[in-house]
Amino acid sequence: MAGSYALDATVPGGVCIPMGGVTWVSTLSTHRRQGIMRQVLSAVHDDIDERGEPLASLYGSEGGIYETHGYGVASNSRTISIDTKRAKFRAQYVPEAGHVRYISGDDVVDTTSEIWERFRRCRAGEVSRSLIEQDLRFAMGDRPEGGLTGARYLRHNDGYAAYRIDSQWNDGQPAHVLHLIQMVAVTPEAHAALWHSVLNVDLVGEVRSRIVAIDDPIGYLLTNQRDVRTVSTRDNIWLNVRDASICFGARTYRTTDRLVVEVDGKRWAIDGSPDEASCRSVRTRADLVTSHAWFSALLYGGVLPSALVAGRRMTARNDDILRRADLFFPTSLLPHCQTQY
Repeated sequence: MAGSYALDATVPGGVCIPMGGVTWVSTLSTHRRQGIMRQVLSAVHDDIDERGEPLASLYGSEGGIYETHGYGVASNSRTISIDTKRAKFRAQYVPEAGHVRYISGDDVVDTTSEIWERFRRCRAGEVSRSLIEQDLRFAMGDRPEGGLTGARYLRHNDGYAAYRIDSQWNDGQPAHVLHLIQMVAVTPEAHAALWHSVLNVDLVGEVRSRIVAIDDPIGYLLTNQRDVRTVSTRDNIWLNVRDASICFGARTYRTTDRLVVEVDGKRWAIDGSPDEASCRSVRTRADLVTSHAWFSALLYGGVLPSALVAGRRMTARNDDILRRADLFFPTSLLPHCQTQY
């Protein structure tokens, strides 16, 4: 089986486009190697196309499956660990008291929904959350899970954070583990205030999270950046562009340029600038040549063409074109998605 959610995804420049969030892709162990998953994914893609969604996306449960289905890795994520006994805010960045407070009950969904709608437009890769989904997230998070407490919510006027606690009492030497499950900050002030509150929860010895963006600036706020330890990294978002003219025409670019990309024999001319862009099918000579999967990976601006060339996923007509492409596609903030679907 497989399915898809109708979502909106943010592309560089802050424009949101319709997207099919592919999920629940699975095949019974008794029916593998028969081409069934390919047939089911094809049917899901047909649904996405019929709904008029120019983009499909997923989180890959395995890293070796989805490239052959037209998906390329558009961003990466990391797991971090912070020892709260060592991590100290630089004095000049310690926020004034009173800007963060706890919220609970009915306040959570209304507050987080309003802030989320502002936040998700600030970073390429993030997606919409309906009120139904926010209700479901709150209901699921409110319940204890395994050894973890229910979710607790910190609120700032321009952000919120959510976490669970894994109690570690250690015979009178408590060192609980705080699992940060959402960090949503629209402004730098909200980001600093929320992180300061998270790192100062009583009895916590470690803050651990899998949802923090690779370029989250928390390390710069501390006296020692090494106190933010990266435990692991992995792929985050996989993209499959269904309609190149809409997807690459909706985003903005870092420089003003025109590049022709050949994708599995078809050529697309992308004329882009920091203000606007267009993408159309052409027959002119290609500057870059790649497959559908890795053309898709360029959409959010988190993958350098030179990295794809080095990885044998793309070729460039010459070094100057590759240099221009590396300036053209990237975004100032790395794409990231902390919404599992």
